[in-house]
Amino acid sequence: MKLSNLILKAIFTVAFFSTFLAFVISIIFQYNSFKNDRKYINDEYIELKKDDIKREVLRVHELIEYRQSLIKQNIENKLVNRVNQAYRIATSIYEENKKTKNAQEIKYLIVTALRNISYNEKRSYFFINRNDGKAILFNKISSLNENKNVWDLKDIKGNYVVRRQSQIALEKEKGFVTNYFIKPDLKDNIQYPKLSYIKLFKPFNWHIGTGEYLDDMIYKTKQEILKEIASIRFGQDGYIFVNTLDAKALVFDGKKLEEQKPYTNKKLFKQQLQAVKNKDGGFFNYQFKKLNTTEKFHKIAFAKKHDKWNWIIGSGVYLDEIDKEILRKEDILKNNILQQTSTFFIILIILALFIYYTSKRISKYIYINVDHLIKAFKEASKSYKEIDTKLLTYREFAILAKNLNKTLKSRNKTESKLQDYVKMVNDNIIISTTDKNGIITYASNAFCKISGCTKEELLGNSHNIVRHKDMPKDIYEQMWTKLKSGKSWYGELKNKKKNGKAYWIDIIIHPNYKNDTILGYTAISQDITDKKRVEYLSITDELTQLYNRRYFNIKIEEEISRAKREDYYISFIMLDIDYFKKYNDTYGHQAGDVALQDISKVLIKSTNRASDFAFRLGGEEFGIIFSQEDKNKSIEFANLIKNEIENLKIEHSSSSISPFITASIGLIVKKGSAVLNSNDLYKEADEALYAAKSSGRNQIFIN
Repeated sequence: MKLSNLILKAIFTVAFFSTFLAFVISIIFQYNSFKNDRKYINDEYIELKKDDIKREVLRVHELIEYRQSLIKQNIENKLVNRVNQAYRIATSIYEENKKTKNAQEIKYLIVTALRNISYNEKRSYFFINRNDGKAILFNKISSLNENKNVWDLKDIKGNYVVRRQSQIALEKEKGFVTNYFIKPDLKDNIQYPKLSYIKLFKPFNWHIGTGEYLDDMIYKTKQEILKEIASIRFGQDGYIFVNTLDAKALVFDGKKLEEQKPYTNKKLFKQQLQAVKNKDGGFFNYQFKKLNTTEKFHKIAFAKKHDKWNWIIGSGVYLDEIDKEILRKEDILKNNILQQTSTFFIILIILALFIYYTSKRISKYIYINVDHLIKAFKEASKSYKEIDTKLLTYREFAILAKNLNKTLKSRNKTESKLQDYVKMVNDNIIISTTDKNGIITYASNAFCKISGCTKEELLGNSHNIVRHKDMPKDIYEQMWTKLKSGKSWYGELKNKKKNGKAYWIDIIIHPNYKNDTILGYTAISQDITDKKRVEYLSITDELTQLYNRRYFNIKIEEEISRAKREDYYISFIMLDIDYFKKYNDTYGHQAGDVALQDISKVLIKSTNRASDFAFRLGGEEFGIIFSQEDKNKSIEFANLIKNEIENLKIEHSSSSISPFITASIGLIVKKGSAVLNSNDLYKEADEALYAAKSSGRNQIFIN
């Protein structure tokens, strides 16, 4: 038999049967692997769902801890605002009437104005005492015309109530104090802890105050949290349940109960108690119905105790979804096998024809030349020696050998050029590579040059080594969220050199994959420092370093559009320095410029979020665009700025309202959908500012 025929038959037979055998083995392996993986799929699914419900329960714990931390702060903010309101009312009445009425008449007007103001179901009201112990107003009852001395009044803890309040007023002018009082609408004669805020009213040596019962605020917070928990849904049937340690249901079957109800399933409740004995929580199994159904299914749950409120917080997942998942995977496997079989036979026929034709053609070329060609090519690959074509008897092999010789020649040239290109990129392109944790594993020479760091200083560190403190934290959080999801991120970053100087880059970061797994990230950057410097100068006020009026006109349109698009609150402050012309006339324009710079530093410090912007609109007039959760938060922010400016203690002897520089503020807070355009928003803020000035200056007026 000729070697060419033998080669033809051997190639055809081996190719056909090896392909068929590989296909059969693959099908058998897939099926057996699926059967062996049933238990693994079951366990993996359960562990995945356990992680889901545990994460949801822990998230609720974190929510409760956060809301708990805000209770006292919220109470204090409310009390301060209320007392400041009462103080302004009293001051306004005193200033308006001190020249036309006697002291007793003015006192009567103040007490009358405050006595009928109450909060929180009338449990919170304004009280007034003279700092020597005489009662003026308590629980809406005026003692103005009575010589009622409450100096020795004690609460259940033995605290001298009025003495403590007077001491704070006289020594600090304002402050908080906790005493115990009976709730006026209850008949239980029990004294409850009450946090009060008092403030000195100098004209009559009074202190004015109000308070809130701490347990009322805690109860209200609990109800708000329970309502929020009841609204949580995840997955198809996932929800959170809440019970007390004494077997009372608070959130049951995905609903907040209006009143606590006894937990009737004692066996299930014992399982919950057993699970929460572990301070980190625990899992347990039981049968339970799904939402809006009566049929019970096998369920696994995770519960954890909230120690401060003695709550059991938990969630569960139904395990009948596992069987559905396994059946779904089995159907997918069957469909894949059928599809592979059909495809295999089509490919097999095409492959058989191709192999037969090709093997017959090439077998005759292999008989003499193959051994020489293989040996010559191996030698040429190792030593860069060209193949001797004279020893090849067939034209096709000779042509192949000549082409291989050309490839060998060009390879050396290509490698040399490639090294030049690599050096060019390394020297001129800012490139860095990190592992998946952000640790730098490669840095180009250009990166070292712009950062001022050596490669030894960069490698093994994160990019925090060049991170500038001015860049907001949320930009990096957004960047990492996008990168970890497998997407590229691009943007502009402000970095710092080793010597502390800043530079700007335009950067794009790509994930690096291997077998669909992220191994790290590669960043390619461009130096845009000069561009950013020009941009900064074009939008910045030279004196104050705040944004200028030109940038305000651009930014207010952008923020209004964003507020409309996302339908959140947009707030706008228009701020004017009180009697600033008099200040310049008294101290000179150079001192006026310094004062404007000091006030601008307050505004810059207060607007450190990415969504806050401070502008110098002209002269002594400033503007701030910002966003808060609600109207009260915006008022708190405006009060903070007003107080910070006054706390600068910049002397202003020409002012008729304060010995120091103060500011009047007009505040507008609106939902994005309620804003017509920037002109209307600006006009409303200007009117609010005018009202603040007309009302006596050094105050906030919200339209």
